[in-house]
Amino acid sequence: MSETDADGPVSRRGFLRTAAGAAAVAGTSGTAAAQEGNSSSGGGGGGTTTVEVGTGSGTSFGPEEATIAPGGTVVWEWTGEGGAHNVVADDGAFDSGSPEEGSGITFEHTFEETGEFPYHCAPHEAVGMVGTIIVQEGGASSGGESSGPVVPNSAKTLGVATMSFMLSTLGLAYVFMKYGGDYREHTE
Repeated sequence: MSETDADGPVSRRGFLRTAAGAAAVAGTSGTAAAQEGNSSSGGGGGGTTTVEVGTGSGTSFGPEEATIAPGGTVVWEWTGEGGAHNVVADDGAFDSGSPEEGSGITFEHTFEETGEFPYHCAPHEAVGMVGTIIVQEGGASSGGESSGPVVPNSAKTLGVATMSFMLSTLGLAYVFMKYGGDYREHTE
């Protein structure tokens, strides 16, 4: 059998060159996979947001705070939990009427102007069944806190695997550099 490069001893320089190339490829793959799942949707008027009535223990709105763009519509949808509910704006701008019990009941209101619009459930206001609709230019995508890009779980897993590979490669490189990598028998 003839000795080839694959069968020969590994030098520190050769190992580091190979490790750096593998780490670069792994890092690039993780970045590409993470970017693959990113998407953005423009906020504009006319969108519809759903708020559940009677979530949690049955006496809360889900979500309690929703952000929409001017011209957007909020649809409140009863879950059937927590008894009879209604939706009443604190300033009287909208009112779903008398409290109703059951699921599948809906009430909607379109918000044309920017601002904050607090509302409550009249029978359950005392126990904290309150909410707020925030109307701002750009909807949820502008100002305040940003939810950031959505990264799929597969990209997160690939990123963790890539980081683990890179750290183990660095650890092995440290061992080779500190203790050497030349394991040939020396003859004098």
